[in-house]
Amino acid sequence: MDLTVVAQMLALGKTPDLFRLQEQQYTFMSADYQHRWNQDFPLKKFSEAIYQLQLNDEKTLPAAEFYSALVSMEDEKYKMVVSRPWKDAKGETQHEWYFRHDKIAEFFIVQTFLGDGETVKNRLVDRIGDPRFRGVYFLLATRLPLDDAKELRETLIQYAADTKDHTVSDDFVQLLRIRPK
Repeated sequence: MDLTVVAQMLALGKTPDLFRLQEQQYTFMSADYQHRWNQDFPLKKFSEAIYQLQLNDEKTLPAAEFYSALVSMEDEKYKMVVSRPWKDAKGETQHEWYFRHDKIAEFFIVQTFLGDGETVKNRLVDRIGDPRFRGVYFLLATRLPLDDAKELRETLIQYAADTKDHTVSDDFVQLLRIRPK
């Protein structure tokens, strides 16, 4: 998170929330996206695409499908993504987009872990031991409804007891403990 984004929040009379800075940044960007492109930001579709990229260890964001979203996120006011120009075989300039920070990617990926349904429930369990999703679980400690977060805490504790892998469970427990009620 760039300090200019925090300064912009303050200038707008908004109070930055240290537990939800990426969410606040997204909220401002999506409102601007709505105004600029006359449509809602495609949060669910974009988030699922980012989840799939993470599964495939890919970092380049899908510009063909989400060009307007990437342009909006790259805006100087939000700085959520950066583009890197390169020349193709014809000598024409192309751009590849990347998240500016893993925390921004995790904000979008966590959207695919929220809600009801079998896919979400399976995803919560299937990715516990996957180091690519550790930050997502830490976000879940603050994003899930409290009862769901407590249920996930128990699942993580059981996983840690069975595997001796405490890389997620210990921090999740601590984050849940300090979570504002």
